Amino acid sequence: MPAEARVGVGPATRRRWIAAGVAVVILVGGAAMLIGRELITPDLPDPPARAADGLVAFADPQAGISISHPPGWRRIASADPAVALLAEGDGASMLVRTADLGVEVGNLDTAKEVSDDLVRAGQPTLLRPPKQVTLGGLPGYLYLYTFPDAATGQRGAHAHYFLFRDQTLITVVFQTVPAEGFATLAPLFDRIAETLRASPG
Repeated sequence: MPAEARVGVGPATRRRWIAAGVAVVILVGGAAMLIGRELITPDLPDPPARAADGLVAFADPQAGISISHPPGWRRIASADPAVALLAEGDGASMLVRTADLGVEVGNLDTAKEVSDDLVRAGQPTLLRPPKQVTLGGLPGYLYLYTFPDAATGQRGAHAHYFLFRDQTLITVVFQTVPAEGFATLAPLFDRIAETLRASPG
């Protein structure tokens, strides 16, 4: 993405997230025919603020979400208006995205069909079956999987949350490439995920 290139994000990271962004846009667009339509556009993020747990707080008031990350992680500007946050550090990266489904999701079984389709597009190898979770007061699913990373020819790993708030799908994705780094970073990903807060839709 041009904006990411300006802040110096590595080409491999940029290609991975561009590919992921294109896949999500296409698949969410397809899912919109069934349960929603169009991506929403968040405001620019607030300046960094130190959170009580030593992490750095991020908030997107328009999207109604906040989350924290380690202070050494660098936030990367994204040209995609659906991306609320893209940050990297410690050999990992994270992405927070919101999408308007166009209709309220009241049935998690139906919601899982959407998340299954989105994950399946990345040719994943699931590390375990999807787990139903509640994060930041929002119900959803957590997928842990590896995937072929075209940019490096290696396998990467994702901890991928799909969270549902009324008509909004919130995705939080933690990424490591190569996948072998995932086990070491998993506790940090869990810690970051637990900082997610979401206002009512």
